[in-house]
Amino acid sequence: MPSFGHRAGVFVFAALLLAAGALAPARAADRIVITNYATNIATLPWAIALQQGFFQQEGVDVDGFVGSSGGGSAIRNMMASKIPFAEVSVPAAVAAIRSGIDLKIVYGALYHLGDLSWVVRADSPIRTIADLRGRKVAYSSPQSVTEIAARMVLEKHKLAGSVTLVAAGSIEAALVAVDAGALDAAPVEVPAFLTPPEKYRVVFRTSFEMPHIQTQVGVVTADYAKAHPDIVRKLIAVHRDAVAYMTAHPGEAEKVYADVWNTDKPVGAALRQLIKDGYWSPGRIDNEGLATMLQGMRLVGALDKPFDLNAVVDREYLPANLR
Repeated sequence: MPSFGHRAGVFVFAALLLAAGALAPARAADRIVITNYATNIATLPWAIALQQGFFQQEGVDVDGFVGSSGGGSAIRNMMASKIPFAEVSVPAAVAAIRSGIDLKIVYGALYHLGDLSWVVRADSPIRTIADLRGRKVAYSSPQSVTEIAARMVLEKHKLAGSVTLVAAGSIEAALVAVDAGALDAAPVEVPAFLTPPEKYRVVFRTSFEMPHIQTQVGVVTADYAKAHPDIVRKLIAVHRDAVAYMTAHPGEAEKVYADVWNTDKPVGAALRQLIKDGYWSPGRIDNEGLATMLQGMRLVGALDKPFDLNAVVDREYLPANLR
């Protein structure tokens, strides 16, 4: 029979093990890459997913995001992550695939360009797209979504070549130039709360001009998707559930936006309009929208060779009703 001293030694050893376990640092949760997280309203579903606990509900150990300004930085961050899954712009995904990275597009994030609009000063004589003939119109930077949108809208209205397009460097710089009279029209992303109506007037809204253009998608490396199909499906489900929550609870979505974006701007009306217009996709990959985006990329010189969408789009991880 073991002695009291032996039993006491066992108890002390067990206590030390428990204490060591309590002191050991817990394994850090993972993060996924979301382009322009907390800077672009397009990423709002992910903020809602985090605050509403949708990752935990799906059993995915993610506690935050790696934001980026887009392009190559988003892809580099994704490839360095434990979960090589990201929401990125279509041009970034295409560039990565063409560089030899084996990525699959597994869900669509947006159905159109939302509230992206071109505005003029309130005292401008320009009232329609046709009135832009002979004028100077800004976009943010070369090969950007704003350049793609501007060129496609002008081409649609047979104004290509009769309007001078100018890279202003940023949307903010474009508005400053319009204020100074150096440019006639500038892009804004959410004019409902970024541009006061007494100062600017909307000339055209891109979602009316191009109702189908998918600019942002979810991607994952092919190897990771094959090895962890359940994780990929769960991450897509997290985004889908967040979009559904926004639709059902726009007031709560507004609170999350105000909190995460750290703003007191009155976004309610703009947010409800975006939800009503079906800006956020629950995950469906829109072939027509992607084809339109590729057409725009060719127009601005961002794509100079044929690109086979069928080879890179994989709907296997979407629920049956979204394929």
